Amino acid sequence: MNVKLFGGFLRMLDFGITAKDKMEDYNTKFLNELVPGEEISGEIVIGEFKTLPMGKREVAEFYVVITDLKNRTKWVCEFITPYYPETDNIYGENGGLLYNFIDSLNHVINNTPKNWMQNYSVNFNKFRKTVNESVSIVTVKAVQPVNPDAKSVNLEVLNAKFKSESKYRAPVSIYDLAEEDPIILMAYAHLRNKGDRITVKNIVFELKALFDDKIITENAYKTALKELKTVQENS
Repeated sequence: MNVKLFGGFLRMLDFGITAKDKMEDYNTKFLNELVPGEEISGEIVIGEFKTLPMGKREVAEFYVVITDLKNRTKWVCEFITPYYPETDNIYGENGGLLYNFIDSLNHVINNTPKNWMQNYSVNFNKFRKTVNESVSIVTVKAVQPVNPDAKSVNLEVLNAKFKSESKYRAPVSIYDLAEEDPIILMAYAHLRNKGDRITVKNIVFELKALFDDKIITENAYKTALKELKTVQENS
């Protein structure tokens, strides 16, 4: 799906910027100024989205702002994506800007394989809340887009730093953990589809099967087992 970028600057969207006076001397740059291979690093904020009409449907427009404190530069990255109001989900098609950003962020944070899903359907409010509350600084690399008609590069997340106490907050149930960890969610969904009981023991068996079948990596498998221990200890 080819989506044309809409004109206009920021459109009164909430970037979460509170110290405006301290940002006045920052240089503002945009996604289309990045070239493949260039890297930027800084504090990340995801703004609210705004719906725009496109044909018979609506699309969501939102901005990811990466503030490079060292070089005093604000990178404003515009995303325009299909939006489904019935679920409040945005959609990232394989090879697109949103897909690459979410897939690489998921890979860095949750140790999922790259190109983990064919496409991504993401609840926007939860996505925004999780990133803004849990992630402080990211390093991203500009990569060549698959679509030759794309107006800008894609973004690949190379590294992410967590805000204090955000990553390892122990969930209160397996369900809570499955909401936070896509690998455990996969095992959880397999058990539900088979009608098996959702227990830590059964999740572990399911993860082992996924690992043996090379569906998940060893690192992702070990990370999931470590997180499951917190559920056992707090159950």
